[in-house]
Formats: sequence, structure tokens, C-alpha cells
Amino acid sequence: MASAGPANLGSRGRGPRHVAFVSADGGALDEPSSTSAGEPSTASSSTAARSSPASAASALASIPAMPPSQLDEKYLMGSRAEREQWFPVAFAADLGEGTMIPFDLFNVPWVAFRDEHGRAGCVKDECAHRACPISLGKLVDGKVQCPYHGWEYTTGGECVKMPSIKKLLPDVFVDAAPVVERDGLIRVWTGKWSADAETQRAAMRKLDERALAAPEGFTTMAEVTVELPMEADEAMERLIAVAGRAEPTEKVPFTRIDTEISDDVFPKMIAGALRSLRAAEPRETRFLPTRVLESRVALEGGPGDWNIHQMHAVLPARPGRCRVLFRMSTDFVLLPGVARSIGGRVWSALAEMVLHEQLEAARAGGGHAGQAAESYREWMREVSPN
Repeated sequence: MASAGPANLGSRGRGPRHVAFVSADGGALDEPSSTSAGEPSTASSSTAARSSPASAASALASIPAMPPSQLDEKYLMGSRAEREQWFPVAFAADLGEGTMIPFDLFNVPWVAFRDEHGRAGCVKDECAHRACPISLGKLVDGKVQCPYHGWEYTTGGECVKMPSIKKLLPDVFVDAAPVVERDGLIRVWTGKWSADAETQRAAMRKLDERALAAPEGFTTMAEVTVELPMEADEAMERLIAVAGRAEPTEKVPFTRIDTEISDDVFPKMIAGALRSLRAAEPRETRFLPTRVLESRVALEGGPGDWNIHQMHAVLPARPGRCRVLFRMSTDFVLLPGVARSIGGRVWSALAEMVLHEQLEAARAGGGHAGQAAESYREWMREVSPN
């Protein structure tokens, strides 16, 4: 192997730094929660999942001053105002111990992982040495190791090991993003993290205003992550208009990101049978900044009041591609933990089936999506460059 000289280093002359870790109620975490890594997320009550104003202060206190970003604005998608949000980038249950989740957001490659204590972090997926994707490597004691020359990075982006160099070069970093784990989601701040205290408090208030847990009385049955060959705006428009399209759209091929969905025939047959039992009638849809839709769908055609709560998070990945996180929760399944553990692939197949329909199929009118559509377009006007 050729010797590795200190080329293309991300050195910015500063000491170690760390990202923020908060609990479900927004408090700072010294140790990870027992359900943070590798366990399926379930709906919590509105009281527990939705933060109080005091939680913003405690979460902010856990975030140290962040150094200036090295990202070049000219290569980023979207506007600065659009990027200055907390984006749900992955389901917490998918980020198990020893797992790395690479993803693109606003044309920047990132990788999420957990440190040696199980706490989630996120760094740019590009080694400071030779720009190799770090996610192609492995996790070593809670640090991501680049596969090219073995350089290792903490969740704060600091390079702490350089096997290819005789002496560790100080103050070498890759970009890192503040992270919170809340409502069963890994949420990342992709804007520039200001040193101004009031600006930071305003950022934390955005997080508290946009809790994404399933409502009280609902239990999460499936969480699906896919990539789509379309712009995020087009995917959002399709999802908002799911109840008002007169004609079917073209087929949308999925690239599955999670591994819960399989191509086995049996789970798909069961999912299809479940899907045909009742007619889905959209009831209400709400838009939240960062391209998140929350909706409630009534299942009609049988006894009892059956409802599904849906959350779609649409991420602008790179030009012509977006990533969609889809969570499906129900209020009618008896013993949901048992149903999920026994038939997890069935529920995931059902969620994928529903997502396909929402992006492709025509529906009758209704769904009360008009206000959500207007809220989305108003937000886009606010954050779009003049």
C-alpha cells in the first residue's frame, strides 16, 4: 500500500467537540436509553412524547459551541432557510449497535451511527484524508473507521486515529451535525449551527414545536424507508394530493433502505388480504416544515372505529432523488407487540403497499388535504430564495 500523506485534510485548528444527545422528553442524556438501539419504536403518549418549553433549554445546554461548517454553499441544494431545520433522517430502531446508515441530504453525504455508549451521532460521509466514503468501512469502539487508510472519527467529527501516519495530526475533523433522538427518530440539524445563544434557542424551539410521535392510543406497526427517483417536491405533491387525483400516475420504483421488507410471497399475500378487508378513507392531513406529513385514515366497512395514523418524512437527497420515511400506526390491533413480533414482515409489506398506492393510484375526492397543501406551498415560498 502506498504511504498516505496528509493530503486534503479537514483541519480547522480546534479541539474535540460532540453532538447533542437528548432523551424523549428533551432532557440531556448521560447514557443512552435502554430502547435507543435496535428495538422497534412504539407510540408513546402525547404527554411523554411532546416536549415542554423547559426541555428546549436542557437540550440546548447539552450542545457545546459548534465550529464553522466546511460545507461549500454552492454545492448544496435548497436555501439556507430550508436547511435550518431538524430533519428526521432515520428511524431509531434501524440504527442498531454496530450499524451505520449512510444518507444524502441537500446533496451532502452523511452517515449516522452510535458511539460506544449507544448514543446517535452524524458526520459527513467523506474522510478528511482522501475523501473516501467512511460508511464503506466499519465501526470500531463507537467510532467510524474509513476503509482506505483506517482513519477513525468520533460522533463529533474528530479524527482520533491515523494508522497510515507516524504521528497523529492534531485538530483534523470532518463536518458533524447536531443530533437529537426523539419520537423514535434520528433528527439532524443541517443548517449552520450558530454560536449566538438566542439563535440556538430558536432552533431548539423548532424541535419542540414539531414532535413526530404517533398520537396517544396508536401503536407503531411498521417503519419503512425507501429512496425514490424523483425530486422531494414531486413526492410531497403526490402524497398531499393522494385523495384528489383523478388519474393514476406512472409506476414509482422503490429502492428499499431497510431490511424488514422481503420479497417472500406469503407476507405479501397476507398484507394484501389485510388491505382488502376495509376501505381506507382519509380524514385529516397536516403539514410540518421539513416536508413531514401527518395524517389519519379511517378504515371503513366493518364494526368498530378503526384508524391508521401515518407519518411521511420526505428528504431532498440529491438532484432527482429523495428519501421517504414512512411510519404506520394503528389504534385497533390487540396485543400489538405480539402482532408486530410475529408478523413484522406482513406489516412492513402492507406499509410498502400503502405507500405505493399513495404515490401512484387515483382516489376519490376527500381527505381534507387542502389546508396541508396550502401550508406546504406557503412554507416553500418562505424558504425559497428570492
